[in-house]
Amino acid sequence: MHRRAVLFAAVLLAASAAAVSGFHLGGDESGLVRGVLAALRERAEADDAARFAVSHYNKNQGASLEFTRVLKSKRQVVTGTLHDLILEAADAGKKNLYRAKVWVKPWEDFKSVVEFRLIGDSESESESSVASDGGSGQAISKLSLEADIAQEEARLHTVENDGLSSDFASSS
Repeated sequence: MHRRAVLFAAVLLAASAAAVSGFHLGGDESGLVRGVLAALRERAEADDAARFAVSHYNKNQGASLEFTRVLKSKRQVVTGTLHDLILEAADAGKKNLYRAKVWVKPWEDFKSVVEFRLIGDSESESESSVASDGGSGQAISKLSLEADIAQEEARLHTVENDGLSSDFASSS
């Protein structure tokens, strides 16, 4: 995570220096800078929403989860922004995956956790993958984690589509 932030900062610095010095990359450098800034802002917003969701969960459940990182983030613009997140949080050192949906309306200083639930155990995935294949365990672990995330998204998509098709059937 830190490495990506440093990379984004380096790209932003290089693009800014190029624009100031008159060096042209053959395109619109201001667009590149705006894109990098937007990506940095969206990442910060997702991290902020995830931290808020974990804090809200801890307060309401008397838990002591510690936010680790956002693994996947989607944004939906509604009256505000709905952040759909898959995040990792540790509970007494054990890392788990959670799905959180956080609705944010910054102009009203409003944040609300719409959903927060456990979807998997990220450590057991890593341990079993590393144990089965010593050298490339991290790659297998990452693929396994991505497969779990994709499976969860497919399940949610099916549930959403089933609800839509039954709504259409009942309205006909």
